[in-house]
Amino acid sequence: MTIGLIGSAVLLIAAIGSVMLKNKGSEAPKAAISQSQQAQPQMAQPAPPPAEMSPAVLQANFKTLDGQTKKLADYSGKVVVVDLWATWCGPCRQEIPHLIEMAKTYKSKGVEIVGLTNENPSLDEQKVKDFSKEFKINYPIGWADTQMQIGLMNGRNGIPQTIIIGRDGKVKKHFVGFSPIISPPQMKAALEEAIAAE
Repeated sequence: MTIGLIGSAVLLIAAIGSVMLKNKGSEAPKAAISQSQQAQPQMAQPAPPPAEMSPAVLQANFKTLDGQTKKLADYSGKVVVVDLWATWCGPCRQEIPHLIEMAKTYKSKGVEIVGLTNENPSLDEQKVKDFSKEFKINYPIGWADTQMQIGLMNGRNGIPQTIIIGRDGKVKKHFVGFSPIISPPQMKAALEEAIAAE
């Protein structure tokens, strides 16, 4: 009788342990899937952009890599794609080849692409120059100071941020982040829409 009870107890403990191991094993892949899904950047639907770009942002001076002083207002009457980026930013590095291609394709349609890095010009000038040369960037690169960054980001955090401004000075689309699969078609569609608008 005692042996039967002990045997039953051992079987019960083994069964409970088996169930717990199965549950633990099924939870681990779920956690791994969840983390891998989070690791892949997704282009979240941005909040509606402001009706117009702030005049202070449009009039703010920025220095370009070739030493010129520019402002976004200089591109008035054109569709402007402003890209906030940095050399150390992985998604920025993925996005830049697409921006280079867009610059080639849309230049003749009155589109200007401007890359504004948030890095420190006094410390990182050579790094940004080397990066631009390595990537063969074919559009102007400049330095966005803190005030300009805040104005362009409009309350959104993180880089890259890509803002499409129409000929009328109104923000047509504001993208935060970059996904190699999702972002390029979304950006091209927004750009085509901005070009078509009069």
